[in-house]
Amino acid sequence: MGKHPQELSRRHFLSAGSALAALPLLHSPLVRAVDTQKTVDVRDFNTGNDWIRAFKLAFAAGQTVEVPAGLVCENINASILMPPGKTLHLRGVLKGNGRGRFALQDGCKIIGEPGSSLYNVMLDVRGSDCAIAGVTMSGYGPVTQIMIGSKKPRIMRNLTIDNITITKANYGILRQGYHDTVTHARITHSHFSHLQGDAIEWNVAINDHDILISDHVIEHIDCTNGKINWGIGIGLAGSTYDNSYPEDQAVKNFVVANITGSHCRQLVHVENGKHFVIRNVKARDITPEYSKNAGIDNATVAIYGCDNFIIDNIDMQNSAGMLIGYGVIKGNYLSIPQNFRLNNIHINNGDLPWKLRGIQISSGNATSFVSITNLTTRRASLEFHNKPQHLFMRNISVMQEARRGPALKLNFDLRKDVRGKFMARDDTLLSLANIKAVNEKGESSVDIDRVDQHVARVEGLNFKLPGR
Repeated sequence: MGKHPQELSRRHFLSAGSALAALPLLHSPLVRAVDTQKTVDVRDFNTGNDWIRAFKLAFAAGQTVEVPAGLVCENINASILMPPGKTLHLRGVLKGNGRGRFALQDGCKIIGEPGSSLYNVMLDVRGSDCAIAGVTMSGYGPVTQIMIGSKKPRIMRNLTIDNITITKANYGILRQGYHDTVTHARITHSHFSHLQGDAIEWNVAINDHDILISDHVIEHIDCTNGKINWGIGIGLAGSTYDNSYPEDQAVKNFVVANITGSHCRQLVHVENGKHFVIRNVKARDITPEYSKNAGIDNATVAIYGCDNFIIDNIDMQNSAGMLIGYGVIKGNYLSIPQNFRLNNIHINNGDLPWKLRGIQISSGNATSFVSITNLTTRRASLEFHNKPQHLFMRNISVMQEARRGPALKLNFDLRKDVRGKFMARDDTLLSLANIKAVNEKGESSVDIDRVDQHVARVEGLNFKLPGR
């Protein structure tokens, strides 16, 4: 990592090269706001059945180019650069072989009406004040249906993607963010299904801020084509792992909220991130059945090497739980999660054929804290490794079947482990209250390695810590 963009995150750089959720969202008004200054019909510019030429001429002639209902524009197999400020109003169908795209410059809009669609035609966002709304997209030709980013340094402001449907494709939305900057982006109210790659991938986005990803349905994300690291619902990644968490290397200042997900291996993923919120997630059937050869962990929420974040109101049914762990590259533990809060976390699993991950947390560093409140599990464990300087746990109720191990496991002593370099060794505050950990018979089910002499306070337990 750190030498060139291909090594900057878990993801390969693909060759196709904070409390934000309360803010008002742009939704259906985008469709009503189609520019009426001068609208032209793309059919009027089509000679010789050359639709690429027809679109270029139409954009030169009018403010809004309309594709009427019932019209199918074939062979969109090259790039069409939309002049700044132009709108494509889509009522019909666009088809290509995967090499065609509409490139949006400053102020461009693509508005889709019910019954319209794009098949194997990419939308390529390259400017500020762009909007994509109401479109339906599919096709395995391009690596992604919507590409955001360029290889040139630039700032792209005020991006709106709203009310779109993407199905039967590779990636849905792909952001490659190493070179440029996106600020004030809203990606909302959309449906992603039957994808090989991620629904939304915000990759190496170290310059971006003020990003909202909200109100999505994500289902059947299943990588079957053998691609490594494909097949996640929503993924955000920074650059090189560093335990000091420098701002210029992290993906940051974003909210992921109001997500309903099912039938995938991993739903929400963040690596090397800070200053973010994940909240209001409902998950079902997040299991090892999907993306079996993609090399990714099975978890509803997976967090790697992150700092200063909140995860709130996560409801998981018959699903793997949460993984909050180290940043690891080639077996080296480079950074550990710190300074975070988990609240209102629930897992309810039936008697499933797999031993699914429950809540597995690694955390450390002398100046950090972790707060876990209002957590309940059924047939899922809570496992905590290492320790931050301050650990607060309140209102915890976990049940795991005895045949699958302890309901609560606290492994505080990693001093002989390579991961122990992140431990807070002095004046640790361990404050635990209203903790219940049992097996299916209601018997206490707790495994604690040890609590060393540097723990400052332990309180409020209904079980006894070793040596206390």
